[in-house]
Amino acid sequence: MALTKAAVTILASVAVAAGSTKASPGQTGTSVNCTAYHGGEIGWKATNGSSAPAAPVSITLQVSHDGTAWYDYYTITGDTAASGVTSGAVLLDRGVMYLRAIAYGNTTNPVTVEVYLQAVTAV
Repeated sequence: MALTKAAVTILASVAVAAGSTKASPGQTGTSVNCTAYHGGEIGWKATNGSSAPAAPVSITLQVSHDGTAWYDYYTITGDTAASGVTSGAVLLDRGVMYLRAIAYGNTTNPVTVEVYLQAVTAV
């Protein structure tokens, strides 16, 4: 029997302004309730503009047991090449209840980031 899956937006494609920090992220994705999912895979991408950032963007995937207290799950960094694109995927464990992504840390120029979940909805 085939798995049933659904695409879920964690952080829609959006520019992260230069100068934000982890404590005050440039972008914060919505809290996604994952209790109905059986895990999945998180795809992420960071795209620099033609003027590269001096420091790369960081994307931190965070998990929560209640949707309000957040704990770091996995952190990814982009690069500092002009028009550079960095992407990858992270496996989402079945035990995760809530998920979000924050983006921050790039300097001098904005970076476009996006994070999506390929959720397993039925087995």
